[in-house]
Amino acid sequence: MKSSAIAHSNIALIKYWGRSPHRDPNLNIPLNDTVSMTKQGLTDGIHLQTHTTIEFSPDYDKDTVIMENQLVEGRNFERIVRVIDHLRAIAKTDYRFKLVSQNDFPTQAGLASSASAFAALTIAAADALKLKLSKKELTKIARLGSGSAARSIYGGFVYSYGGNSHETSFAEQICARDCFDLNAVIAVVDEAKKDVTSDQGHSLAHTSPFNEIRIKKSQQQAKEIRKLILENDFNQVGQIAEANCLYMHTVMMTSHPSLFYWKPITLNIMKTIQKSRNQGLPCYFTIDAGPNVHCLCQSRNLYELQKLVEKIEGVKKTILVEPADDAFVTKEHLF
Repeated sequence: MKSSAIAHSNIALIKYWGRSPHRDPNLNIPLNDTVSMTKQGLTDGIHLQTHTTIEFSPDYDKDTVIMENQLVEGRNFERIVRVIDHLRAIAKTDYRFKLVSQNDFPTQAGLASSASAFAALTIAAADALKLKLSKKELTKIARLGSGSAARSIYGGFVYSYGGNSHETSFAEQICARDCFDLNAVIAVVDEAKKDVTSDQGHSLAHTSPFNEIRIKKSQQQAKEIRKLILENDFNQVGQIAEANCLYMHTVMMTSHPSLFYWKPITLNIMKTIQKSRNQGLPCYFTIDAGPNVHCLCQSRNLYELQKLVEKIEGVKKTILVEPADDAFVTKEHLF
């Protein structure tokens, strides 16, 4: 009962932040619909993916998780077991498991490592347990570990419904990777793990006076941007994604206590992108819960934008990005 899977991280164009105090926090139900691009790295050695192997066996006397060659305990272990327990219940087994997982990109640095990690975990565990689950059902289960993981089950461009229950909170593909011309240059500012994880930060969103308006506006923008992706309207998608990013970070900065994920160089990159756009280069920015910036562009402008970003003092490196395919089972095991 052993299987491995690979899933890619995603970048949210319409983001969510926070959990409803009126719902079970273990369900990770987003407060609004979200939209994302599942992303694949084009830079040597960085595919922006998680590779996970899991084995269930009656010979194991406890559950064991090893990520990045480190034994996982505490909150992260609990999140993983929550997903596995849901699958074990469906499979009607109490077998313990061993899980080994590796990322080929920085973990907990605002690059959506939890999205790819829980998507790969869900795909691998369901396959190991011989469960024939639909992708829709897999997105619900992946969400139990991380709200953004629901979107990484699919490749291309993905719409995730916030919903109001486990059954109504799921993701679906808007269109495949080649239906919309969107690439990105990730400006890596800091690869270190952030002081406050996204999981911790979600619990603070309701303390911001701007969170309710962010939720309302994001719900509208999610529907708008889905339509614009299908119409291949890059500039309108970029404008909405950039605005939505600023809404989320406004909530972070005005929560109690305040969360400042940006570094000084982050703001410099944002201003450089806006200046370059005003000078005729179509580009936009979006930032998840971290200091690193996704600079959005079309494929024809990817290398021009990379050169521009690499000239900014303080940018450690860049990662080129294109849309990725669905998460998948692989025969290559990690143990």
